[in-house]
Amino acid sequence: MSARPRSRHSWLGPGLALSLSFGTACDRGNARVEAPVIAPSAGLRPGDELDIRVFDEDRFNGTYAVAEDGTIDFPMVGGVAVTGLTKDEVARQLEAKLADGYLNHPHVVVQIKERGNREISILGQVNEAGSLGWRDGLTLVQAVSLAGGLTPFAAPARVKLTRRTGRGDETVTFEISLTAIVDGRAEDLVLRPGDIVFVPETRM
Repeated sequence: MSARPRSRHSWLGPGLALSLSFGTACDRGNARVEAPVIAPSAGLRPGDELDIRVFDEDRFNGTYAVAEDGTIDFPMVGGVAVTGLTKDEVARQLEAKLADGYLNHPHVVVQIKERGNREISILGQVNEAGSLGWRDGLTLVQAVSLAGGLTPFAAPARVKLTRRTGRGDETVTFEISLTAIVDGRAEDLVLRPGDIVFVPETRM
């Protein structure tokens, strides 16, 4: 006897698979993923704390928090934009600024002392709404599965995602079709720390 082919939705759990099957029939052709261009998830974000050391210049050494506008306030050079940068990129940027009329051949070392918010929120028509711990590479489909899958009343083709842009308190919200992702018609979306996912109720 030949093995029965496994549904591509089965690993998502019965709740999610049921809702996606319903959504495929009702919402086909409504796939839309319009993610804005935002700094990569591995980069620095507001709320992160940096330990910065300048060789032979103790006056600069200390802890610097990334402000809501995505900058750190560094002595002598003022505000330095660091959102989306790695710690090494911040070090090179500070070296360039300090070398511009302040120090001769400065050597800067930057370490990430503490990360800010590293959770995502998933709300609406999922079985276990709430906060999830973020990890690098976490995708939308994985997050929905970790939240217990979708309820039978979910509208997977109209998922809303709200994300900080890195410019103060500014956020952007866009619509994603989870149905299209699972059916292979759109790429899964990698989530960022602080993302808010909302799964609406289906329109009856």
